[in-house]
Amino acid sequence: MHIVSASRRTDIPHYYAKWFRARRKAGFAEYRTVFGGGPAGFFRASLEPAEVLGYLFWTKYSGPFQAELKALRKEKVPYVFQYTITGYGKDIESGIPARAAVIKDFIKVAKSLPAPECIQWRYDPILISTKVYTHAWHRKNFKEIAASLAGHTRVVNVSFTEPYQKAIDKVPEGHEIAWRQTNKQREAIYKKYPNLRAVGEQEITLLHELEAIAKAYGIQLHVCCNSEYTDKFTPAQCCGAELFEPYGPVINWQIAAFPAGPSRESCRCVKTVDIGMDNTCPGGCFYCYVTTSQDLAAENYKKHDPKASHLR
Repeated sequence: MHIVSASRRTDIPHYYAKWFRARRKAGFAEYRTVFGGGPAGFFRASLEPAEVLGYLFWTKYSGPFQAELKALRKEKVPYVFQYTITGYGKDIESGIPARAAVIKDFIKVAKSLPAPECIQWRYDPILISTKVYTHAWHRKNFKEIAASLAGHTRVVNVSFTEPYQKAIDKVPEGHEIAWRQTNKQREAIYKKYPNLRAVGEQEITLLHELEAIAKAYGIQLHVCCNSEYTDKFTPAQCCGAELFEPYGPVINWQIAAFPAGPSRESCRCVKTVDIGMDNTCPGGCFYCYVTTSQDLAAENYKKHDPKASHLR
């Protein structure tokens, strides 16, 4: 059995509800990673009920997905959420609904779950832009979101903006971004772009401030894949037994036996099968690590076939 991740690579709840419904009916989905597919060009993931322990959904807005969630509840299939709410404007996330609409949707999803532990809020990435998204902006924005989500979630996962090549090349005009600190994995990118500004002690102070704000609303702040802060903050596990715990001890025993399945450096997640594909999310978030071109992603979404076995 396996956990299906839907998906780190694209927002299936927001954009691909019909496709997901068709794939569940068919009992399988096909996908490629950035490294390619299997012998036939694609990997195949079983979606047969006997093979799926549960679903982990990643989204920034699940409004179009409510019928699919209702079907999963009717069939008693466990599902959990990593739900991102950042509150950035259209300059950063051009295809994401307004913050108020997303918060309302988050709460609706949370009420459909067995407990608040089954949905984690992602304030990720913490994008520091010296002219717009300042520390003061983040303190105010984070507090307002946390106040709205109080009682509906127990964890907020955060990290700083990763200096991926494709993200650096897409920084919106007028923004000077503070990127994650350099290390051996990022030496080449910082040498190529010597003027990149890395986050520093002021950002660590900001994390402590956000942690205190979250705590005031009954939410624990966890740091996702930023290992440089694990001695100061609780490290995140975006897929693990904690999310599924309210579904009962049997599923937790099974997940506890799963091997590690890290998606990037310092990731602590258990292994999942991700059915998404790169360059298929039209959300327009410039910092996205799986979208090389927003125009290409929008075009792929426009012409995708909901009846196809894969997204593109």
